[in-house]
Amino acid sequence: MQTVVIGVLLTAGGGALANMLRGLRKELRAELGGVRGEIGGVRGEIHALRTEMREGDQGLRGEIHGLRTEMREEIRGVRGEIQALRTEMREEIRSVRSDLTQIALVVGVEPRAGEG
Repeated sequence: MQTVVIGVLLTAGGGALANMLRGLRKELRAELGGVRGEIGGVRGEIHALRTEMREGDQGLRGEIHGLRTEMREEIRGVRGEIQALRTEMREEIRSVRSDLTQIALVVGVEPRAGEG
């Protein structure tokens, strides 16, 4: 009888222990599923951030390219203005020289040696 009682107690204890372990396994699986879900969410956020950074990078590159183009056009414009000013200055200097030559001729100034 004692053997039967011990057998029943061990079976009941083993069953209770197995039931507790089964519950622990379910809880662990549920926790792991939650952790996996969170990891998947974090991966999704990382992917979204990478995409956003790429788009931002492309946007910045486009803006920089636009600014470079704009600056080049501005520089071309300034160069053109400087060239026009140079031409205008040369014409003014020629005009002043011509006026001075005319004045000198009227006044009767002798040409310098070597000038003809």
